[in-house]
Amino acid sequence: MQIAMVHGYFLNGTGSNLLVQNLCREFCKMGHDVRLFCQESDGYQFDFIEKVYDFDVKNTIPTLVHQKETPYRGKCFLFRPNLNSFLPVFVYDRYTGYRVKPFINCTQKELENYLNANKNAFNNGLEIDELDIIISNHTIMQPVYIARSSYNRQRSIHVMIMHGSCLNFAVRKSKLLQTYAEEGIFDVDKIIFISNYSKEEFISFFDWEKNRILKKAVIIPGGVDLNQFQPLNNCEEKKIKITNTLKKLTQERSSSVANSFEVINRTKDSTIKKLSDIDFEKDEVVIYFGKYLWTKGIHLLIAAAPIIMQKSRNVRFLFVGFGSSLSYFEAMINALHNRNRVEFIHLIKHPVQLGYEVDQTTVSYFDSLIKRLEEPSFADDYFSTAENKIKKAIVIVGYLGHEHLNTLIACSELMVAPSIFPEAFGLVGIEALASGIIPVQTDQSGFSEVVNVCQTEFADELGHLNLKELQLDDHLVENLGLNISALLGYYRTLSPAKKQVIRKKAHQICVDHYSWEIIAKQYLKMLND
Repeated sequence: MQIAMVHGYFLNGTGSNLLVQNLCREFCKMGHDVRLFCQESDGYQFDFIEKVYDFDVKNTIPTLVHQKETPYRGKCFLFRPNLNSFLPVFVYDRYTGYRVKPFINCTQKELENYLNANKNAFNNGLEIDELDIIISNHTIMQPVYIARSSYNRQRSIHVMIMHGSCLNFAVRKSKLLQTYAEEGIFDVDKIIFISNYSKEEFISFFDWEKNRILKKAVIIPGGVDLNQFQPLNNCEEKKIKITNTLKKLTQERSSSVANSFEVINRTKDSTIKKLSDIDFEKDEVVIYFGKYLWTKGIHLLIAAAPIIMQKSRNVRFLFVGFGSSLSYFEAMINALHNRNRVEFIHLIKHPVQLGYEVDQTTVSYFDSLIKRLEEPSFADDYFSTAENKIKKAIVIVGYLGHEHLNTLIACSELMVAPSIFPEAFGLVGIEALASGIIPVQTDQSGFSEVVNVCQTEFADELGHLNLKELQLDDHLVENLGLNISALLGYYRTLSPAKKQVIRKKAHQICVDHYSWEIIAKQYLKMLND
């Protein structure tokens, strides 16, 4: 089978990037050939990519820049459209080598130039006359330039995967972008939603296109690499696995010295040191991994940390990721560490006044905590617990690939994803489950589907804890703190054997429902529907 995967970004980091990477790998394992269009600069590092092509400035001539043997029957060729270093994004972040601009701030001329560059690359890079399926990601702009391409699609179907960030951070906010989205919706044969929530959200916005969308809608969840995300076989494995991870990171740092990447090396040095300071055997590690954005609710977890620390003296909060809101989170931590009550409350009540790009409406999630901090006894316990301690308790490191992250997740006690903005699907939740760890997630949008699975599957083990529903309301910070405290307290009572039962049960959920083999087969099944 011949497949084109069209993705405007990279192959690591975000949920959509990882979905594209893993689908391509699985298609190749199954013996299918893939033509992948994206901006990944390190394509040679991925085991499923056989050839990498770069384009000239007009995107007419692809030049082979890398080739290697791969272990799979199917072959993947990566084509990198030449965007003249201009990269429109849904959420602003820095990307080396690119002039980054949010879609909502782009001019129509910039968008048309971007569309034409990608369209030309697609027209000139395929090398084959027939495709069975074209998979484009996001509502804009990938489906649009496929719709405008000159490729003869009489024998192929065009499938669009809807990712939440596109709708919520871009299309909702711009009539122009909405017009482009409608162009893509009209052209595609199928629209893939990774949760029922994402389908309903999409239809609610494009209500005038409801009938057209319903005819094309298919729900296929995200998946997880079960070879990469594995639970511990026993508690004694923690020390061995962490030691090996630190050794690999050290070797990577040493091998990059010759290239003089000073910033990267300093980052690796810092990460190695910080991870070495955590005793994964004795500390109760609560991990967050993903982007450092206020939409992910990390500031709520920081505010809940003193509540958790009161009952869990050995708790360590490990943050792994990257993003533009880090300075805001660090300011909160500093205020707590220095027991600066006035500054801390000002930070959570008036982030916008202080220059931080945080949606002011989310301040309401702190309301109950702010009222409690007016009680002298509660406030004294809260700030004294954090004073001179919270900087040690919260460990912030940069981005780590799954080859390192998977070990950190498996060696943690809990994974927390307190997102306060709609999520299409709880990918981080199933990665935690595959690693044998129960995820603590807000019960909203696409996250709710994973939350419901956990509530059902672990009713016998966790039902007696009477955990609070993590709704997006003014009690969210306190409930987050109470739930994490309750779970950590319960885990302390468990024998190693009972902990292992939970690990295996969590992993089995993913074996039954979320393996990439199962997910990839659902995509290909559409050809026969």
